[in-house]
Amino acid sequence: MIRLRSSIAACLLLLLAAGPLAAAGDEGIVYYESRSEIPLKYQWSITDIFPSVEAFNDAFGELEARVPGMETYKGRLGESPETLAAGLGYAFDLIERLMELQVYSGQYRDMDTDNAEANELNRRFDVLAARVMQAVSFLEAEIAMIPSGDLDRFRADARVKTYDHYIDNIARKKAHYRSAEVEEVLASASLLAGAPYDAYAGLVYTDIEWPVVTDENGEEMTVSPALYYSFVSKQDRRVRRDAALALFGAYSSFANTFASTFNGQVQRNLFYARNRGFERAIDQRMFEDNIPYEVIETLVGTVHDNYPAIHRYAALRKEILGVDEFHVYDLYVSLVPDAERTIGFDEAYDMALDFWKKTYGDEYYRVAKKARDERWIDVYAAKGKRGGAYSWGSYNSHPYLLLNWGGTLEDVFTLVHEMGHSIHTYLTNENQPFHDSEYSSFVAEVAAVASEALFLDYMLEKTDDDAERLYLLNMYMGNITGTFLRQIFFHEFEERAHAMAERGEALTEESLGNLYADLWKDYYGPGLVLDDEFRAGWARIPHFYRTFYVWNYATSFAAGEAIAGRVRAGDRGAVDDYIAMLKLGGSVYPMDALRRGGVEMTDPKVIQTVMIRYEETLDKMTELLRKRKG
Repeated sequence: MIRLRSSIAACLLLLLAAGPLAAAGDEGIVYYESRSEIPLKYQWSITDIFPSVEAFNDAFGELEARVPGMETYKGRLGESPETLAAGLGYAFDLIERLMELQVYSGQYRDMDTDNAEANELNRRFDVLAARVMQAVSFLEAEIAMIPSGDLDRFRADARVKTYDHYIDNIARKKAHYRSAEVEEVLASASLLAGAPYDAYAGLVYTDIEWPVVTDENGEEMTVSPALYYSFVSKQDRRVRRDAALALFGAYSSFANTFASTFNGQVQRNLFYARNRGFERAIDQRMFEDNIPYEVIETLVGTVHDNYPAIHRYAALRKEILGVDEFHVYDLYVSLVPDAERTIGFDEAYDMALDFWKKTYGDEYYRVAKKARDERWIDVYAAKGKRGGAYSWGSYNSHPYLLLNWGGTLEDVFTLVHEMGHSIHTYLTNENQPFHDSEYSSFVAEVAAVASEALFLDYMLEKTDDDAERLYLLNMYMGNITGTFLRQIFFHEFEERAHAMAERGEALTEESLGNLYADLWKDYYGPGLVLDDEFRAGWARIPHFYRTFYVWNYATSFAAGEAIAGRVRAGDRGAVDDYIAMLKLGGSVYPMDALRRGGVEMTDPKVIQTVMIRYEETLDKMTELLRKRKG
């Protein structure tokens, strides 16, 4: 279906704006009370999209006036190749213009989520987006109803041929389209469909007063979702315990409401799946991207087969941390704190540029350099700014990167990760027309993960210090845990919750809490002591409002590791294949895009390799950590 590219690089972390952080790095301050205090070179330039709000409003009005013109093509697409091409061109032009409004209003809001004008632009955008999507909703159903012989003849016409992959995808999904009238009704429900997330976001970003704890320096600090991992990575166990239990205690206090918002999202998914002839919501999701369900089965099965290795990692953490009991808040703290160091953004970027040039060559390097020179990146946390990190942009703008720089080595890896997304988007947009530029979420994380994996190798090669090597291995284990294992954990929760709803079972605070607790025990074994507060951990995950998205991180991690493995092995064609894959965008099916990059995702070995690397890294860490311990 034609849809908004709501997150081209799906690393969007919907977290609360970060609170004050300790100073770090060569620029000194990493948190600003006012955005106006941030040096201009560390702020992104959203005027590259529209020079002003007034220009946004002008473009908004122009698009609004064009929407009724779509009606001209309704019921006529089967007349001739000329009419079909014209109708598709008009529709994609509407979506392309709409994306400009979407990105500008979103970036404007994310700079300061309390900005009333920015929030008003977003609300107006939502209403216009619903109108546009309703206006174009007849297209695919109508194209699907064109007799096969006529459609084949139309596709041979040069005017239609540019849309060939798009039309092929419609023909593939023909059985699941409804009448034009029903399609219009489904499209008109888009504002209602967003209600579960809107309610969730209102709770998280506005209504909940997040708890305050005392840090290791005796200072009071607010534990917001955006700062959760910074707290649970603290060496002071009392701080990370207090912060974790306080944060999840807050989620627990609102668990009934969160259960209602999540249930609304699940029911929304079932509504759309059943109206398109699917028994399960997951089947619709896999069908949309033309990906066999066996990929999911292999993911989950591989992790289940390797539970003993995950349990061994938990036992190693307990041993090295010297704790009597292993809790969830002991999972993220570094096992080699003496190797931690602060690093400024400029130093980090220079390091990353060297990596990109040596690893991927001049083309990749030039785009990355352009990103800093032309201010694609919003670097520092500020009051009101959205937390987390993401890459995003419209077809006609360059990609934008949102960071909240804290001065840690993890922040350097985040930069490399997000730039992987941005360069993927940039190369796609440079090489594909708009209608083929939206790549699937299935491949969206590959560029980012491959870059992180190879950057780890780059960093390991630069050091001969055992402590720093251990730090990097520890970070890599954290990457596998966070980007692979945790995402499969999340997927299992999401799929099981949908299965409960599909069986007519109620999704409540208790039933969801039981499901989440069982997964914690499965993944980390009998040695994990699960505090009651963590039963509400599912309420913290905003990605559950992007239906069946989280598993993409895991498949992308596996594919990225496979690509990185080719580069490590000295395969001379690996980088060329990788760059070629990035340029394909949405012009081919996602499985075919990965094949162009040299990865066959139906091969179980691709996914199994991640767990082999996990065990190998665990063995190295165990040896070095016990050697240090004496």
